[in-house]
Amino acid sequence: MTVGKEGVAAGPELGDLVCRELCRAGIPAYVMRPEATGRPGARVEADDSQGEHVGGLYVRWSAPGLAAAAVKAVTERADPAAPEWEHHAEVALLMRTALIGILRLAGFSAVPAEDVDDLAEGDVYVHAGTPSRS
Repeated sequence: MTVGKEGVAAGPELGDLVCRELCRAGIPAYVMRPEATGRPGARVEADDSQGEHVGGLYVRWSAPGLAAAAVKAVTERADPAAPEWEHHAEVALLMRTALIGILRLAGFSAVPAEDVDDLAEGDVYVHAGTPSRS
């Protein structure tokens, strides 16, 4: 399927396209909604802010089981370098790299989110209006 060069605005349509491509690659993905907060997989959220990069999506890998184990280890042992924390951080980094690769292969313009927003470290930013094919 080809997505027109005229682009797709950020929001439900772009979010659905991103989710569909990730699901086709075997990655669980969903558009963020209040009732979906604890789900594992790629969480897709529209950027509704103002500014230079308005009109994109943030994608974050969510692994609630790994995250809970990491927080528990750090809290119980008061050790910010707990192996469980390191494991969680490494998995998140690997998944971000994979998400960027999969989305770029599908024709989206995807970058590490800190390239556009230094507060979004660890996320993937998908620019609106740039998918060329799927």
